[in-house]
Amino acid sequence: MIRSLEFDGYRGFPCRRQYDRSQPFQRLDIAPLTLLIGRNNAGKTSVATLLYQTLGGLAGINNDALPLTVGGRPVAECFQDLLHARDLSAFLELAVSTEGTSGSHRLETILYLPGLLYDDPRPRARSVRWDGVDYPVSDAPLDGILIPDVPERTTVSKEAKRVLHASVWLGPLRNGVPEIPPRQGFDPLAPLIGPAGEGVIELLAEDSVVFGEVSAWLSLHAGLSLRWEKNLDLWRLQTTRGAVRSVPITQVGTGVHQLLPVLTLAKWRYRDPSPTPFIDVVQQPELHLHDALHPMLGDLFLDVARAGTGTTIVETHAEGLLLRIRRRIAEGAISPDLVALYYVDDAPGGSELRRIRILETGEVDYWPPGVFLESYEEVKALRRAQRLKEH
Repeated sequence: MIRSLEFDGYRGFPCRRQYDRSQPFQRLDIAPLTLLIGRNNAGKTSVATLLYQTLGGLAGINNDALPLTVGGRPVAECFQDLLHARDLSAFLELAVSTEGTSGSHRLETILYLPGLLYDDPRPRARSVRWDGVDYPVSDAPLDGILIPDVPERTTVSKEAKRVLHASVWLGPLRNGVPEIPPRQGFDPLAPLIGPAGEGVIELLAEDSVVFGEVSAWLSLHAGLSLRWEKNLDLWRLQTTRGAVRSVPITQVGTGVHQLLPVLTLAKWRYRDPSPTPFIDVVQQPELHLHDALHPMLGDLFLDVARAGTGTTIVETHAEGLLLRIRRRIAEGAISPDLVALYYVDDAPGGSELRRIRILETGEVDYWPPGVFLESYEEVKALRRAQRLKEH
């Protein structure tokens, strides 16, 4: 649905175009597997959040032109929180390119707040352009949808709603997986998996094929398999390691609980590609996992990129995951066109989104200084300390 998102003046990303229209947008071109890397608090989550907010604004899901709740969590109290440095004089500029049944479209708009004296905290539009044509704007707040009154409005809005319904936002802290599925079972109208991993046990209980693939993956890469055991008329999720007696899922390590929603979602997408495009966001899939498993996560996401009709956006700090993806591209196992890698730089003047292109050789056209060099620097410091002791 959304092919690219350009923006200026959003949260930690400065207003560069407000007084100089020659300045470039921050630009996110979306690929089947889109990766966001960068230091803590650089703005990785902000990029994914704005993408979902823009999708919600196209869908018109509530009275906010940019919804203030994303992935089941509030991301702002009001529109002012979305402006760079919460500056009331700042503009938020968006340009989004979409593709769907009504063709390719481009929406360009500039949002602003008139000041603190107005009772309605919703933004106004200073300008709106659809497919290169300017449309009139008023001083009234936007009423929940970004698209102007054009013939394609209803079609694009319905498609955006379908994409939102099909998508999963999997947050950075997942809940523990319970041992016993709820009696009501899998709800097809509820989100496939919730932001904290809700619904994983129901999905595993409902789909035996996904369950088998999840268990086989764990057995191959983590030496742990899953099984169902019936006790007192209740099916309970158990784990086994080798010949050791099975134990409840609730008694395994935190890393397994953090991994299971990520693994289950990926296996579901791979086994049953949705006819409806989706935009899944997975934050820190490597959380609480040993480094040895990080490369396997890369293969997991590549499988979804090959098979699905949607996009997976992965926010990660895992070097091994990125190296596995680059290796698969170099091996010819996947086209570099299916992967988009972005670095979010926490520059002194404000955050900046920069594309890192992966070549067919697996090499990159640019690499930010100091990123993933921490181990190398520690080894150098260790060796210096050893040499001083030797003398």
